[in-house]
Amino acid sequence: MSPSQCLIPYVDPATASPDVAAALNRMPMKRHIFLLLSHAPGLFPPIMSTYGAFFQSKTRTIPLLDWQLIVLRIASTLKCAYEWDVNAPVARVHGMSAEVMEQVAVCQEISPGDDQTVFSERQRRILKLVDEQLQTYANEPATVKSLLEYLSYAELVEAIYVIGLYVMIARLVKSVGIDLDGEIPGLDNLIRAGVN
Repeated sequence: MSPSQCLIPYVDPATASPDVAAALNRMPMKRHIFLLLSHAPGLFPPIMSTYGAFFQSKTRTIPLLDWQLIVLRIASTLKCAYEWDVNAPVARVHGMSAEVMEQVAVCQEISPGDDQTVFSERQRRILKLVDEQLQTYANEPATVKSLLEYLSYAELVEAIYVIGLYVMIARLVKSVGIDLDGEIPGLDNLIRAGVN
């Protein structure tokens, strides 16, 4: 067995508090990131409730592939391979093309109106929002106004929630390290059943 890449031990669900164990058991897949996040037992259940809300179309307003576009851009820009490895299968199973995923990974500057890319205009505007957030923690008013031609207010706010949550996850992973989850048998079916 190779040594762990994580600088802190993973929480053992068998010895976790009842609230933490319940939150861990609600997730559709077992992932190391949940075992790291659960080191903050008072914050973990509400964070997992928010995180879990993104998995369900009845609680998430932003379309699934927009959510994954944002997450993959964060993972690529912040060089968080673990976050990419966890989310790329979700995007793929739900129809994101290999070409779009490849271009997200490249992280080249996105210009709204540039129709020479594989991205739709909606995707270009979302990526512009994400890129500005990752560079300056803010957005130009013109970027937001332009995006509101494609997103509702709720979708815009959710997009910023996604950015905040997944940047936090990337920072945790890059600060303390993490081990890859390894193969999850039936992953595609678990994704189809647990993420809609």
